[in-house]
Amino acid sequence: MTTQTRAQQLKEIEFQTQMLNNLKKWIRNLIILSSIGIILAYWGLGVQSKMPFTVFGVAGVIITIISVILCVVIGLGIKRGRANVDKILQLVKA
Repeated sequence: MTTQTRAQQLKEIEFQTQMLNNLKKWIRNLIILSSIGIILAYWGLGVQSKMPFTVFGVAGVIITIISVILCVVIGLGIKRGRANVDKILQLVKA
């Protein structure tokens, strides 16, 4: 492992914190997208019964599933990123 100066470690903490904030924005956007997908699925599958609306309903279900999977993946990235920042903080304090 390469040796880093204290200033480099602090800069890395700042950079990773900024990237974690970006990931939080992505999660927010994906939650909004999944909500739109749920509404589209409900409207296409539940309210309307004709074939073209069923296609919208299926698309809504697909959008919702993909959004939720991506939320889980990004949430895991945020969790591991936060742990990484904590490790660097421990190194800086030592």
